[in-house]
Amino acid sequence: MNKFTLLSTVLGVVGFLTLGASGVEQRTRQSRAVADTLIEIRKDTLIEKYLKDSLYKAIFQRDTTMRIDSAAMRAQADSHKVALPEVMTGDLNGLAVCAGSPVSVPYTSSGGRFSPDNQFVLQLVDATGKVTNLSEPAKAGPFGNGTLAGVIPVTTEAGSRYTLRVASTNPVVNGTAQALRVLPAPGARIELADGSNAVTVLPGQAATFRIALSGHGPWSFMLSDGTKVQNTTTTPYEVTVTPDKPTIYKVVNVSGPCGSGTVSGEIIVNVNENPNPEIAIKAPNGGFRICTGTPFQVAFTATGKYQAGNGFVAQLADSTNNWTTISASGTASPLMARLPYGISPRGAYKIRVMATQPAISSNAENLIVAAQAVAVLRNDTVKIEEGKTAELTVDFGGGGPWFVLLTDGTYENNIAKSPHTIRVTPNNPTPYAITSAGGACGVGEYSGRAFVKVNIPPSTITTGNLSARTICHGAEITVPFTTAGRFYANNKYIVQVADTSGRFVNLATTYKDGVLKAAISPAYLKDTLNTVRLRVASTSPAVAGSETTIKVLAPNVSQAMVAGEGTIRPGQTSKVRVAFKNGLPPWSFVLSDGTQVNGTFLNPYVLTVAPTASTEYTITSLKSSCGAGIPAGSARVTVERN
Repeated sequence: MNKFTLLSTVLGVVGFLTLGASGVEQRTRQSRAVADTLIEIRKDTLIEKYLKDSLYKAIFQRDTTMRIDSAAMRAQADSHKVALPEVMTGDLNGLAVCAGSPVSVPYTSSGGRFSPDNQFVLQLVDATGKVTNLSEPAKAGPFGNGTLAGVIPVTTEAGSRYTLRVASTNPVVNGTAQALRVLPAPGARIELADGSNAVTVLPGQAATFRIALSGHGPWSFMLSDGTKVQNTTTTPYEVTVTPDKPTIYKVVNVSGPCGSGTVSGEIIVNVNENPNPEIAIKAPNGGFRICTGTPFQVAFTATGKYQAGNGFVAQLADSTNNWTTISASGTASPLMARLPYGISPRGAYKIRVMATQPAISSNAENLIVAAQAVAVLRNDTVKIEEGKTAELTVDFGGGGPWFVLLTDGTYENNIAKSPHTIRVTPNNPTPYAITSAGGACGVGEYSGRAFVKVNIPPSTITTGNLSARTICHGAEITVPFTTAGRFYANNKYIVQVADTSGRFVNLATTYKDGVLKAAISPAYLKDTLNTVRLRVASTSPAVAGSETTIKVLAPNVSQAMVAGEGTIRPGQTSKVRVAFKNGLPPWSFVLSDGTQVNGTFLNPYVLTVAPTASTEYTITSLKSSCGAGIPAGSARVTVERN
């Protein structure tokens, strides 16, 4: 056995002793005996022999007394623990309940292991983290899930910061938390709008108070006079009463979704049984402003006791204080009155309400007679630039505020001052008149005409420079252009070219997304290369644009001239030169020996040939961008064999 083998044996023994020490520590904790267990290496064993070796002495030269590290052992034990299981509380979908209400919560469990004696319990957790068990511990179903039922304690305060969860007992695992809202109990407080607790009314007069409801509705409540209100969602809830004697009102009970609640407050409605009769007229906002011949209401309050057969009438007085009755007799407010026909709108008038038994009158209020409105559009001619605004003036008379409608649909109302300016923005020269106008007394009289001249700049077209200055006959090109002035929706842009007589004719033109394209194909060309006058024209309005020019090559006019002459020996090469004229590149041609050249831009084009016998070269086919071409000339290469 070598020393390395012995070292392994020693370490194994030490590990065994360490495990034994672990057991000793547990027994030691149970018996509260000595905290550390000492394991000493005997000096008379074989280990001592090997400890004499310097290497092993270097290892064991420290104190060889072994002590158990309790914290390390606990950490090692924790690392070998089985993963805790999970408890998932079922989704409550924003559950809201009342205190004292039952709840039923599903749950599931997964992962890890539960002890055989494990049970599940339903718990309520408040905002401070306080936990309240709502159910007795219960076993799960055969698949690790189930439903627990409990009751929210009646002492639970209302709030939205509660959660429900299902927890296990062994091991202790808190399930996922689900939000719960505890609804408040209903409450009702009786009160007057001004904050007082008493109000005084006359006999037959109504008093209004309100019930301030709190908690969660809908609410049902009953008052001390027997009034019952069922399932209202309005708070505060207004109640109107007409007692015939002083009465105390209270809320007797209130209930809602969370059962019965608390009530508070009381009010007293006193009834003055022996008042003096009084009348008070109520003027509308802005005072009485009445049109002649138009019925209107006169509102008033009458307090106190009146004699049997009493009636109320409305009366009108002029500046001489001569009162005239303008309504039929009535027993209550309001009275329906009408101004006499022919009454002057320039007078000063007052209105009052008069009782017959006893003969007393109300306060007097000013009344203005509103005349029929008159609107006059001032006769005027206004000149504006295109896109600018013109101002038209209307003079109003009669009772306002006024309104006016013009012939172009311009409408304004609530006009309070005269004269009044109306702003219009016509696109074309436009005459204006009034279609309808009126004021406080409805549609009135209107007249007048005005005219707005619009300075429309002339429509122009500027044909731009073409990107290509020489093209083939029939080629399609993009024609740039700019416009000024007005062009209508049905307008079309067309490219035109001049014929031999100078008359411009239309070409096939396309216009899309601001790009104008045309196929340049004049009907007659005088020369091989022609200068063509070109312009852009419009149809609505009919406008001819400025001219530009472009050079157009006639079709099928390209030429290819073959030239060259040489004498060679067999195996040598010679040159054949092809020069192009007219037409536009690229050129394509076929040589008489079958050589093909496709799409060359070189001019002249030089070919290298190596005939084996004397040969004359010509072009058999020629094409260019402008169509077929005309071949001409020839080249001869002589091959000498001697």
